[in-house]
Amino acid sequence: MGKKWADSRPAEKIVQLYSLLLFSRSRWSLKQLTEKLTCSKSSVLRLIDQLEAAGWGKVIKTKEGRESFYEFDRPAAAPRLSLNAEGLHQLALCRDFIWHLLPEAMRKNLEATLTQAAAFVPDPVNPAEEAFPIGQAQFKGRIDYTPFQGFYQDLIRAIRQGKICAVTYQNSLTQPPQTFDYAPKRLYAYHETIRLSGWIIDEKNAARYERPTYLALQRFKDLKVTERSAKRIPEPQPRNEGAFGLMEEEAFQAVLKFTAKSAFYVAEREWSRDQRLEIDNKGGLTLILTAQSRPELLKWILSFGREVEVMTPDWLRQTVREEIEALSGLYK
Repeated sequence: MGKKWADSRPAEKIVQLYSLLLFSRSRWSLKQLTEKLTCSKSSVLRLIDQLEAAGWGKVIKTKEGRESFYEFDRPAAAPRLSLNAEGLHQLALCRDFIWHLLPEAMRKNLEATLTQAAAFVPDPVNPAEEAFPIGQAQFKGRIDYTPFQGFYQDLIRAIRQGKICAVTYQNSLTQPPQTFDYAPKRLYAYHETIRLSGWIIDEKNAARYERPTYLALQRFKDLKVTERSAKRIPEPQPRNEGAFGLMEEEAFQAVLKFTAKSAFYVAEREWSRDQRLEIDNKGGLTLILTAQSRPELLKWILSFGREVEVMTPDWLRQTVREEIEALSGLYK
């Protein structure tokens, strides 16, 4: 489930307190702060002391009767920030495009950040509060990442701090989850999913395999960030930069012949960085590309049905033939 403020760590609570005082432009009673931060009065007072000690700003305390109120001592002139309305609208457009890949709590945080930034821009239109979004993502088979909010945040923290994680991962509906140590290095948005690249780690804090392991966020069953450092473990370096597919295998070249019906769709996209296109006099298209993942290329080819023919390599042509024969057998 998405993490609530009540579940936040002390370091996160001080950031929440800072945001309340900085962006609300109003004063807060001690009672209001305890309710908002879901912690005791003594904890709130301790957070205020820590905030001032860190030099983030001076907190002014006032009293009305028995109630104490807190607010930031703001400068007379607002700070000059390099924010502009067009930049915020472009950020809002990025938000609309990736909205479906974010857990609910991250969506709320993104909305709040846009709203706060818009307060410093002399534009009557707040991109975070437009009635209708300018952009929208269309997708098939959406994954709800809200239940994985905690994993999301822990993985981001592990990547930033260079930590190894103890992971329990479900890779099959019929097999039990696997438990291993993992050093996450990078997040990917890939085919409407969130993937991670990193290394499975052995007991000596070294990468167990020669190539990185890619994991899907929605398949995590448990995750704990350890104190073991992964900073000496290098970033995965793509061996076949720009090749078709995410999963790394030995690179190979494929020649695919598309009918005129799919030629335009294929021609207007980059499938590998070194691809070549040859158009025939009937409007068909031959695509020569470099791939590094056999399963991914096979699924992509089959998605075109009769609109594509594999010319080379021979083993790929044979694999496609076997898949088609097996598929035909299902519908006899």
